[in-house]
Amino acid sequence: MAVLYNLEPLAAISLFYDGEKNGVWEGDFIKNEKKRGLCLPPLLREYLENYAYLEINRGQIVFFHPDQIREFNIPIDNGDVHIMTIGRAENFFVGIELDTDELDISIGEIDEENRSIMWGPSDGITLAGLLRVMFVSMLFKSSDKFVYSGAEIDAVLKNHGAARENILPSEGSTQHTSLNFDEENGAFLVGEYDPSAEKMLYLHVVPRKTYEQRKAERFASLSLDELNALFDKEFYGNALHCDFSHALELKLEIIKRLESSGAEQLELAEHYKLAGRCLWALNRLDKAVEWYDKAGAIIKNSGNIEKLAEYYHTMGNFYADTRQWEKSDELYDKEMALRLEHFPDDVYKLGMVYQSRAQFLNDADGDPERVIELCN
Repeated sequence: MAVLYNLEPLAAISLFYDGEKNGVWEGDFIKNEKKRGLCLPPLLREYLENYAYLEINRGQIVFFHPDQIREFNIPIDNGDVHIMTIGRAENFFVGIELDTDELDISIGEIDEENRSIMWGPSDGITLAGLLRVMFVSMLFKSSDKFVYSGAEIDAVLKNHGAARENILPSEGSTQHTSLNFDEENGAFLVGEYDPSAEKMLYLHVVPRKTYEQRKAERFASLSLDELNALFDKEFYGNALHCDFSHALELKLEIIKRLESSGAEQLELAEHYKLAGRCLWALNRLDKAVEWYDKAGAIIKNSGNIEKLAEYYHTMGNFYADTRQWEKSDELYDKEMALRLEHFPDDVYKLGMVYQSRAQFLNDADGDPERVIELCN
C-alpha cells in the first residue's frame, strides 16, 4: 500500500465514504436537460449524482438539486457574465461562472430587504476548490485530527512513508491545501500552505482507522440516516436489479446501531423482516428464517393485529416461494382469519391473500383449476 498524493476532491470523498454513494437520480438530470436545456458541468453533475444526499452536502454550503439550479446573465461593461446558481449558505447564494475555464465561483449576497441579490467574485475560488473546502470541513469535524508545524512535519511525513516534495498545494481555493491519503494507516494527510510563499505551514493528520479496521467497519463514516437512505435506494429504488448482498450489509449495520441504542421493539422487527427478505433473495433460507423468527416473536408479543397479519402474509409468501405448501397454507389461513375477524371491510388486503397464493402456485406450475379458483 502507498500514499495517494494530491487527490482531487471527489476522489477524497470516495475514500472517506469507502465508495458508498447516494445522490440525485440520473432521470432528474435527463429531465432538466430535455425540459429546460440545463446541462451541468461534469464535475458538478458527478458530485450531485454520487454525494448530494450524504453529510458532505448538509454543511454550511448545500448544493441544489438540479430542479433548483438556474442560469442567467449579468450585464457588465465588456459583455455578459453567464452564471449558474448551484447552492446556498445561510446568507448568500453560490454560483459558478460558466464562461471560465475552471468554473470560478461567484457569491450572491441578499440585500437587507431580501429583495435582490448582488453578485460578486470570490477571489479566485473554483468549483473544484470549493468542493475541496467542503470536504476538508467535513473531514475535520468527523474525526480527531492532529496538527503539526515546523520540523515536526518532516518527521510525521516520514512516519507515514510520505515525501514532502510529492505534496503540492492545490489551486482554485483561498485555502491552499493538498489532500493525501495513507492507505496503510488509513489516514488523511492534509497539507496547508501559505498562498504567497507556497510553503507548507501545517500538516493535518486525520486517522480514519487502518485498512483492516475500515474493511471490518466499512460504514464507520456514515450516519444512521445515511445508512437508511442508502438501503432504501438499493432495496426499493433499485428493486428490479437490487444488489441484495450490499443491501444486507447495510441493513445489518443499521440493526447493530439500533440495537445498541435501545430502539423500540416494533421498529426493530421491521428491520429484522427486511434482513430476512435479503437473505431469502440470496437463497440463505435458514438464516432468513432466523431473522423472520426474531421479528415474529416481537410482533406476536406486541398485540398489534395489523402487524401480525402482515407478518403471516410475509411468511406465507416465503414458504410458498420455497415450495413448502403446507406451512404456506397454514400462515395464509392465519392471516385470513385475523383479517376477517378484525378488518372484514379491507377487501384489498383480503384479496391480496388470494392473489399471493394464486401467483406462487401458478409460478410452480400448480393445478390450473386451483389457480383460477383463487383468482376468482
